[in-house]
Amino acid sequence: MTVSQRYVHTGKIALNVAEWDAPADDSPKMVLIHGYGSNWHTWGRVVDKLSSDFHLFAVDLRAMGRSGRYGANSTRQTWADDIASALPFIANEPVYLAGHSLGGWVTAAVASQHPELVAKTILVEPYSGAYSEVRKQARQRKPELRSLRAQQIRSARTPEDLIPAVSEQYEGASEDSIRRIAEMWFQMDPILEEGPISRGEDIETFDEMFSSIRCPTLMIVGAADKGGILSDHEAQRVISLIPNADLLSWTKVGHSPHIARNHDFIRAAKRFWAK
Repeated sequence: MTVSQRYVHTGKIALNVAEWDAPADDSPKMVLIHGYGSNWHTWGRVVDKLSSDFHLFAVDLRAMGRSGRYGANSTRQTWADDIASALPFIANEPVYLAGHSLGGWVTAAVASQHPELVAKTILVEPYSGAYSEVRKQARQRKPELRSLRAQQIRSARTPEDLIPAVSEQYEGASEDSIRRIAEMWFQMDPILEEGPISRGEDIETFDEMFSSIRCPTLMIVGAADKGGILSDHEAQRVISLIPNADLLSWTKVGHSPHIARNHDFIRAAKRFWAK
């Protein structure tokens, strides 16, 4: 299927939206939301096959990819508000909304706060707050490392300028992966690395948000010892909060099961929609 890109302006922000040709006039609409520091290209291994069944869209979140910048008063909720505002411009019906990591949190927030916009959701390794492995790691990460990455992004004139820094952080990654990550860093607003996204990051568990999701939800998680951000206990805690939810645990992959097991992810997404 052919992909094109366009801007959707919500009235507050211009968001870059990739769109694939609809396989049929009545194809269900599926929207993909990427994670922190990334862009819609992170879904590259699954979009071709998904677009054969769905009228597929993928959005660059504010401050990432080709979308508008973060803004001084932005918070994590701003990302959810952006997507909720953009969805009516994308579809005139409830969508199949899938999000990875931060995008999983955004997906959950939109489904919770705007049930009329969402038919079903997939939460892929969603950010779940204070008990997630990423928060535990963030508490150990020196603030100057975030400032350093912000400096590196600001001083880069091309994505290639960031390859040494990416190579150092992702030792052993393939050349293609390093190039892709460098491109994503280059497109990220460095202000994201210069302060907390929320003042309550060390105590937030989002229980009310997860509990308020009423649409059918599939959560897919990897393994914490492979780099996943939800322990078994945390995955069970979150899934128990969502009234109508299924859990898939893939123990041999880490934080990006849609990449590491792309064919399984495609099958799971299609089956869950048909369920």
